[in-house]
Amino acid sequence: MSPRILSLLAPLLALPQALPAQVPAGDAPITAADLRPHIDSLASDAFEGRQPATPGEALTTNYLSRALAARGVEPAGPDGSWLQPVAIVERGVGRHETRWVANGRRIAVADEALVLTSRDPRARIASAPVVFAGHGAVMPDRGIDQLAGADFRGAVALVLYEGPAVDGFPSFQQRIAALAEAGAVAVIGITAPDLPFAQVRRAATQGAVALDGGPLPAAYGVISWDAAMALFEGAGRDLQAMLNEQPGSSFRSVSLPVRAGIDVMTEVRRYTTNNVVGRIRGSAGGGESVLLLGHWDHVGICRPEGAPDRICNGAVDNASGMATLVEAAGRLGAGARPQRDILILATTAEEIGLLGAEHFARNPVVPSGSIVAAVNVDTAAIHPAGMPVAMIGGTAEMRAVAGRVASGLGRHLDADQEADLLAERQDGWALVRNGIPAMMAGGSFSDMRLLVAFLNGAYHGPDDEASDSLELAGAAEDATLLVALARAFADPAAYQPAAR
Repeated sequence: MSPRILSLLAPLLALPQALPAQVPAGDAPITAADLRPHIDSLASDAFEGRQPATPGEALTTNYLSRALAARGVEPAGPDGSWLQPVAIVERGVGRHETRWVANGRRIAVADEALVLTSRDPRARIASAPVVFAGHGAVMPDRGIDQLAGADFRGAVALVLYEGPAVDGFPSFQQRIAALAEAGAVAVIGITAPDLPFAQVRRAATQGAVALDGGPLPAAYGVISWDAAMALFEGAGRDLQAMLNEQPGSSFRSVSLPVRAGIDVMTEVRRYTTNNVVGRIRGSAGGGESVLLLGHWDHVGICRPEGAPDRICNGAVDNASGMATLVEAAGRLGAGARPQRDILILATTAEEIGLLGAEHFARNPVVPSGSIVAAVNVDTAAIHPAGMPVAMIGGTAEMRAVAGRVASGLGRHLDADQEADLLAERQDGWALVRNGIPAMMAGGSFSDMRLLVAFLNGAYHGPDDEASDSLELAGAAEDATLLVALARAFADPAAYQPAAR
């Protein structure tokens, strides 16, 4: 599970006991004994914590591809491979110098008032024109084009960093990309006046990890509100007045009488890691697919030299999910043939920002519109059998189907929506924001006390090991549920997606 900060406080609900499970004919229930060998292998010290771009990755992707092939799954990656390459870039803290000149006079802007990063190890921009682009938003469906009115080729674009609370408003990253495509060589966001800039600078010291490729200017970053006000004043302009003159959707970019020189140096590391992708072909041949996924990666060797236990093995997070995925694929491949195709996806780089899932969503191995439903599996093996089924995400149609399937297996549904707090911490979120309907369903997230105990304990530490304390009976129950969900979503008579 992705490690963004989360605070969960929830009362322990009085939970009824589940009835004995019932499964469709031909699909034997998945057992703890089925799951245990996969977890023991994937969470062993030999796999070194399954960090991307390490020897542990090769061991992991080889293990998963062999296990899936043995269960009748065929490779579905590029050129008939099991692997879908994912290009990653890590950028450290940038060091920069800037020079701003208006009408032959230098405008004093302290370098400490900016945080800048370069696309490549060094970016040198000499005497570039400066354009203020409002928020830098382009929303054709709403008649908004704030880039209109200016030529951004070779320019430094200044934009307001924070966007309004409007559905569908482009993120800062999306606005940076749009300005880069328009020809801007640098994009600098102006932070809000109430945001302490020291906080921004501290956050920047952590660096950034992202998918490599795509439009990006030579340099990008942020400037404090006070420094931006001084810059505009030195150019003979009033930032606040300019915003008031052209409010909202009517704003058009304005060229400033300023030339900018920018020199940025950044530590840049690029590497390639891999998703594992397989397919179980359906009988209908209609080109539609159901996607089952989970992340294979973890945080690797996580303690310094000399520590008694240096490896974060990731048994619960997420060897348990991989075991679930492999065994569910085995039942689906060996039992009655599903009507829709079943795609099996083991994602990389979830722990550093859902990047493997994001890459797949942007570059699916089938048309994204043909994926009618996706079910993500993450952090099993922390709850006993008999727990209610909590749902995270999913469309109304998906939730209705999942509720019927769970009830058919004798499982109760969770009575609250607390699990939705986790929606943006798991790979399904990367799919949803790219238009692919996705959900999670299982017992792991129905008792917040159990989850918080894990997050505050073994999570992302050396103690998340393949020990006897793993709750494999609960994980097996959820694995059986996953098989039944896949069959239901793969049946056009049982599930039809909402129009997208």
